[in-house]
Amino acid sequence: MQVAHIRKELCNTAMCNRCVKFCPASRKNQPVIFIGRNKKATVVEELCNGCGKCVKICPEKAIEMITIPDKTPDTEIDTKIEDIEQEKEEAPKQTAPPKKKLTPEEKIAEKKSRHVERILRTGIACGLGMIAGLVSFYMAGTPNPITAEMIDAGLAGVQATPIVGILILLVAIVIQKSLFMVLKIDVSKLGKKDWFYQGFITFATWYLSWTFMLSTSLLSA
Repeated sequence: MQVAHIRKELCNTAMCNRCVKFCPASRKNQPVIFIGRNKKATVVEELCNGCGKCVKICPEKAIEMITIPDKTPDTEIDTKIEDIEQEKEEAPKQTAPPKKKLTPEEKIAEKKSRHVERILRTGIACGLGMIAGLVSFYMAGTPNPITAEMIDAGLAGVQATPIVGILILLVAIVIQKSLFMVLKIDVSKLGKKDWFYQGFITFATWYLSWTFMLSTSLLSA
């Protein structure tokens, strides 16, 4: 009968494992094809039904059909399965390294460090928002005077290009990540809530700064 045979020199299980995944003859406790300790696919010839599907799906053309004598008795198949299971159990398992237990002093120092980073991130958001508000005011154009005509038209105090201010705000929010990296602030632990907080603080100070400058300009006029 014909069974599948793996050409080890061509097998590259790191790229696909298709033969293991899609073998129709494999069962949960009886894999026909498995990955050995040499990281190469291996066929249990006694369990292979010779369908040839693995030959078609192998991208490396590493599987071929060969002819062997009829299947061995069930006792030999059981022995083969036991050898496979034993080989899997003996394979080294990768485990995560144990976490280092911090001393009370180290915990306090780490807590202070995180607190300082939060204050620094908030200060950066406020500073960028304030700068963005001032730049927005000067870049958006001269405000319209408060006259009866402008009030009726709903344009009193409106600057010529307010969209420029919004673009400046977006720039101030986006560059914060790069600025944190320059200041060696760890951004890998910042979640969506943290970035939303940074954006909100920047927006709030930008809005207050721009409004303050606009109001002062209109009152002085």
